[in-house]
Amino acid sequence: MKRHIFSFDIGTNSIGWCVFDLDTKGEPYRIRDIGVRIYSDGRDPQSKTSLAVARREARAMARRRDRYLRRRRSMLRTLSEFGLMPEDKAERQKLVRELGDRPKESGIASDVPYALRRRALDEKLPLYQIGRALFHLNQRRGFKSNRKTDSKDNDLGKIATGVRELHAEIRKSDARTYGEYLAMRREAGLVARLRAGSDALTSEGYVFYPDRALLEAEFLAIWNAQAQHYPQIMTDERRDHLFRIIFYQRPLKKPKIGGCALNPLEERLAKAHPLFQEFRLYKEVNELELVLPDQSKRKLTLGERDTLISLLRSAREIAFSKLRKDLKLARDIRFNKESDSRLKLKGDEVYASLADKKRIGNRWSLFSRDEQWRIINRLRNEENPDALYRWIEQEFSITGEQADAIANCPLPDGYGRYGASALANLLEVLKKSVVTEAAAAEACGYDHAQLGYDGEGEPFLPPYQEILERHIPPGSGNPLDMSEEGRELVLNHFRDGKDRAPPVGYDLYRGRITNPTVHIGLNQLRRLVNRLIKRHGKPGTITVELARDLPLSDLQRAEKNREIARNTRDAERRSRILEEFKQKDNGENRMLLKLWEELNPAKPEDRVCIYTGKAISISMLFSDEVEIDHILPWSRTLDDSQANRILCLRSANRVKRNRAPAEVTEWQADYDAIVARAARLPKNKRWRFAADAMQRFEAEGGFLARQLVDTQYVNGGVKTGHLAAQKSATLARA
Repeated sequence: MKRHIFSFDIGTNSIGWCVFDLDTKGEPYRIRDIGVRIYSDGRDPQSKTSLAVARREARAMARRRDRYLRRRRSMLRTLSEFGLMPEDKAERQKLVRELGDRPKESGIASDVPYALRRRALDEKLPLYQIGRALFHLNQRRGFKSNRKTDSKDNDLGKIATGVRELHAEIRKSDARTYGEYLAMRREAGLVARLRAGSDALTSEGYVFYPDRALLEAEFLAIWNAQAQHYPQIMTDERRDHLFRIIFYQRPLKKPKIGGCALNPLEERLAKAHPLFQEFRLYKEVNELELVLPDQSKRKLTLGERDTLISLLRSAREIAFSKLRKDLKLARDIRFNKESDSRLKLKGDEVYASLADKKRIGNRWSLFSRDEQWRIINRLRNEENPDALYRWIEQEFSITGEQADAIANCPLPDGYGRYGASALANLLEVLKKSVVTEAAAAEACGYDHAQLGYDGEGEPFLPPYQEILERHIPPGSGNPLDMSEEGRELVLNHFRDGKDRAPPVGYDLYRGRITNPTVHIGLNQLRRLVNRLIKRHGKPGTITVELARDLPLSDLQRAEKNREIARNTRDAERRSRILEEFKQKDNGENRMLLKLWEELNPAKPEDRVCIYTGKAISISMLFSDEVEIDHILPWSRTLDDSQANRILCLRSANRVKRNRAPAEVTEWQADYDAIVARAARLPKNKRWRFAADAMQRFEAEGGFLARQLVDTQYVNGGVKTGHLAAQKSATLARA
């Protein structure tokens, strides 16, 4: 028996540690060694954002600039080849300058690009002027929307508003193209570009914002008009080639998919895949046990299991009470997974959603698993909404509201732990008998040795990626990202009996946890544990103090369970509302509904903006008219907790800016009314409207919420398995 233990208290930028000697009974009786390791948490000390953010933003700007310059060079070269620009570089530069944009006060309006773009619709232009007009389109080619990302990005609301308003203005002005509309603006003495301080930008957002479709339509209009005068030069083939140069945009980079936990050479399967859904359903039902009145338990029979599978296959969820009734069980018999906080069991949510009569209906059951996945994959990955609707019409002969329901079908995001072959093997065993996932894995011959563990453990902790490979985003998987020495070390899984630091390029090759605080914390823990092993030898036990709630009393625990049950019911109710309004069922949208309900829990018809008193209807929640505001400004408090959030009108938020409510001088005359409306809010939000709210916050300490979240995340990584490499050690709570 080892005669000492390691004890750690892990924080976001420090690890307190102690080595205890044990007596003959295994109890600590003396401190052998003690200390604290302090390190940077990888965040900016002021903003608390990751230090990688600034580097990433700079790289993104450089990439965008490089891509634009390459596109411009390709455009100029092609225009020269087509005779639409001079071949001599100096002549091209001279042309661009002479026909460039001019200040409004210059009095020269005939040759500016906007005028050329307008004239090109009606009259024959010299070839070089046509080229200059097309080159100008390339300079600012408009915003391109994306179905997959736009639905998750609330910041795009003001852009969408600007696009809608621009289209309305173009129709109102009778302009045929965006370029003609800009020429009209210049004639009226208005700006034609979105610059800081211009009349096209207001505190509310954009007065107008061009989208890619407008510029594409204008390109075709100019080309078709001028092709009538130069049919030999402006051919359809050349048109298509220039169109690709100007408007081509790279598709979204697909995320890297991690390896299967049981077969690392195979990619994990998406949670929306029919095979994963069927596996999850059998796994859940097989784990059910019946709790009898005397608190004894029994497993389901094969017949009972199959009955529940049949019921749950076509339902998103079913109440345990109904499952009990369908199995003809006594009312005092309960399921082991049933509790006040969990009243329903989830079914095959993908099958139930797509087989709904509002979508594909009974036809869905006629498709093979591969055909179903082909359809699901298209719904998950199609970026262009118009292309998706056309595909739905061609595939199912469905249009209108039914097509809209299919396109917006709620599908689970992310990936499971296993790949297709492992899931198929596990599912085969799960179907044959009522066994758990662990028993099925054992029956299939899967065990932890495949994950790189053995019975003796290792002399030292390897990098956390070797242990937590199935819990982190995958890396490139290319050994050439590391040095030759590093490749040999990594391919041997650091099993040379030495304390080795990861080689250069290791994180790129293997992947890493994206949270910098957790990444640094786990690496520091490895270094500290290995140093202590060198000094004191391997311990008998490792204890880690986790950043969790203090132990609760029975009464407190009961109240906590009741609160969880209430929150679960509320979340389910909000999910139904989101589906009714055809909005994505995610945490962000449920948060919007929750904040809206908090404005006046008793009277939905009287839910108003606390700051202005103006009504906020449910239809406004998913528009750009409302925003989530930090009552006490986040930039000064770093408080991103639920207690510091409120739903308000965007116009009010623009007035409030970086101030606490009591600091907004514009509201002082009506501040009593604001405080009166705030009285309807939860208690933990009301005090933030007090005159001394900022002083109270600073007195109580503003970093606790952020510190606790990061500390829990670090400890979660430790508990998941980083210390599992030390098989002689056990993880315990301090």
